[in-house]
Amino acid sequence: MRKNNWKHISRIAILCLAISLFSFFIGTTVGGKQLREVNAKNDASTLLTQVKDEHDSQDLKAVSEVIQIVKDKYIKDVEMETLTSGAIKGVIDSLGDPYSVFMNKKEFQDFISSLEGSLSGVGIVLGIDDSTQDIIVVSPIKGSPAQKAGILPGDIIVKVNDTELSGKTLDEAAGMIRGEKGTKVTLYIKRNQNSDLIKLELVRDDIRISTVDYNIVDDAAKIGYIRISFFDSQTYNDFKTALDALQKQKIRGLVIDLRDNPGGSLDETVKIADEILGEGLIVYTEGKNGNRLGEYFSDESKASVPITVMVNENSASASEILAGAIQDHKAGKLVGAKTFGKGSVQEVFSLEDGSGMKITIAKYYLPSGRCIDGKGIEPDFSVKNPEGSNSFDLSKEKDAQLLKAIEVTKSLFDVK
Repeated sequence: MRKNNWKHISRIAILCLAISLFSFFIGTTVGGKQLREVNAKNDASTLLTQVKDEHDSQDLKAVSEVIQIVKDKYIKDVEMETLTSGAIKGVIDSLGDPYSVFMNKKEFQDFISSLEGSLSGVGIVLGIDDSTQDIIVVSPIKGSPAQKAGILPGDIIVKVNDTELSGKTLDEAAGMIRGEKGTKVTLYIKRNQNSDLIKLELVRDDIRISTVDYNIVDDAAKIGYIRISFFDSQTYNDFKTALDALQKQKIRGLVIDLRDNPGGSLDETVKIADEILGEGLIVYTEGKNGNRLGEYFSDESKASVPITVMVNENSASASEILAGAIQDHKAGKLVGAKTFGKGSVQEVFSLEDGSGMKITIAKYYLPSGRCIDGKGIEPDFSVKNPEGSNSFDLSKEKDAQLLKAIEVTKSLFDVK
């Protein structure tokens, strides 16, 4: 890889970093190994002081007045930390962006722990429907309590234990679902517009995740198959191991399965793209006012066999980068359904009092200049599997998308 051509003009973007948290946000930027720290005192006067040099503090006097009135007149005593946290949360919520979130001290500590992969849970990657604000299942993690309980991509989580999720943020919902290993959580699921809710009681566990599976999917045609469930810090190494093992078996073509892949580490995604594409641009990010924040390139080496990539409506973020780059470089064909369409990058800020926030700072763009945020990627061959089916559990014979991918791969090397 031509590392000298990587331009980290700003900070490295990590897509869908909160996999262990099982919440689905697209992109988180952390400054090197340190989160960016912001000085934030827990009193209303400091809140005014911090912005007075850039904004008319008159606009914020109402905030200070409201806090003071509540402190003086409200029938119950309220801690200043509660009031100021609520005020800050209101600022972030006013953005109308489900991926920009303020977190109190405990929430932020849990969030940071999730980035280190140290949380237990039920193994669900969550998303949020931009139009309805429903909390949806992007995918259950293979082998997790959620998958074993029968939770499917596209399920809407209506209630956790006795708490309705209406009006909850993505991170609030994730925080309610995760918990210590061995503890129970009850989820109420809405599926396929059915008015009857499905009640599922799950026992939380440590989630041991292998992100890459591989095999020979067609022995006669010698077509290899690699599934990437998401991109974590080991995915490239696992992908390379799988690819090397398949090449030793003299494969003539390769199917890469990115269905129900919610994203993950951009760095790992770029390394995999570098194995496939040949020389050129993989992806770039643009921030406010169109400023280009980062570019990622591949070197001249590329895959030696024809490639077909499988995607569906739950392929998002980093998986869309890989699929889109392959499509733009004409390095392979895409089979399946239109992808999710999430391409924003969040930056994490650590506040002095131990709380924190993440806000959207950029969007990523494919080599052709396409921004897929809110749009998704159309496959070259559109194929639907049965409604309600789970790509993790479908047999080869019933998996129409996989059968089409094999057919397309064969056509690329003219197998009769």
